Amino acid sequence: MPPPPTSHSPNDRPALEPIRVLRPRRTDALAQLLEDIRQDKDYRSHEAIAAPLPHTPTGDETQELPPVPDAKTEQLPAPHGDTRPPHPADRPRLGSGQRRAAMVTAIVAAAVVGFGCSLLISSPTDATSTAPSPNTSATPTPAAPGAVGATDALANPGFESSSLSPWNCTGNPGSIVSSPVLTGSKALQGKVSSRDTAQCDQTVTVQPNTAYTFSGWVRGSNVYLGVDNGRSTWTTSPSGYSRLTVTFTTDASQTSATIYVHGWYAQGDYYADDITLTTSSDSKGT
Repeated sequence: MPPPPTSHSPNDRPALEPIRVLRPRRTDALAQLLEDIRQDKDYRSHEAIAAPLPHTPTGDETQELPPVPDAKTEQLPAPHGDTRPPHPADRPRLGSGQRRAAMVTAIVAAAVVGFGCSLLISSPTDATSTAPSPNTSATPTPAAPGAVGATDALANPGFESSSLSPWNCTGNPGSIVSSPVLTGSKALQGKVSSRDTAQCDQTVTVQPNTAYTFSGWVRGSNVYLGVDNGRSTWTTSPSGYSRLTVTFTTDASQTSATIYVHGWYAQGDYYADDITLTTSSDSKGT
């Protein structure tokens, strides 16, 4: 049986040496910092100008500041060719990062101060007081459409006095009824017969050379509205109230006018309510 192969001892192998990895140092940041410091210190490269005479402050105007802790005094290098002795720098120099931080701090402080001042400035207020508006919630008295705001020259236009006066009615005299009415609680009822139209009229004072509007709401078959010796109109409305309107102009010497409302022979009873006589400038919806 052949003998086993002779194994080599670990000490027979070559020894491994540790590998040193060299990394280049970053010098760009340091170089930039040194460049900023050099540019900041190289003040003697600028043109010299005559400085104004220094002001000698009094004791009240000056105040000694405490020394800066850990401050270092350094000699500024003279530019090439300058034989003057270098001047010492009495204050520490800040790097570019520190200068940017100082600028940001100053801007933030200015913004805070401005915001605080804006809160202290009060806006001007209007010292003129506004008068309260009148109460308009009260419900006005119902009036016929077209007669609101008009000055009626007639008396008892809606027959709410429960009397015919000053209306004059013919035939089987008219009467005041509670139904049917247009507004309010009363209306006029005319009793028409085969021989009478049941006319109701009223004579009023008018102004010469003035335009008037005579208007009223009627209900019934063939109901008329008009002015004596003037214009008239009529309608047939057996199922509801209808509005009739007549306009006329008085003569140069006219001081009165008689207006009327009536039905027609054998056509049944009629009803009238909210009759108005106004000047044309006062009438509404005519």
